[in-house]
Amino acid sequence: MKRLMILTLTCAALLAPPAIAPRCPATKAVAQDFSPRPFHELAESVTDRYRGRLIGAQMAPPTPHERMLGAALVYEFRLLTPQRNLLLIRLDARSGRFLEIAGRGQTAARRMTDKEDD
Repeated sequence: MKRLMILTLTCAALLAPPAIAPRCPATKAVAQDFSPRPFHELAESVTDRYRGRLIGAQMAPPTPHERMLGAALVYEFRLLTPQRNLLLIRLDARSGRFLEIAGRGQTAARRMTDKEDD
């Protein structure tokens, strides 16, 4: 009888809808204060730093390491360099800080001066 009662209560607890906690005012304030920079501004900062053609862009959640650096949202760009290498570039959506650049040919694609000719 006790086992049946415990099993019934356990099943009822598992099937019950989750309790919805009221939003904390601090959480709501943080959500309202979050304002990512426009996508086109960060795309321009990528092309200012690296030669090549942007072939893809998306928003992505931060990795644990990026979250420790303070990133709440990441813009991820794919850039095809003149040498036909693919660079994956991740920027903090709020600050525009470069978080990660991965791929071959980073040094060759890097612009040494502002907007040098290709």
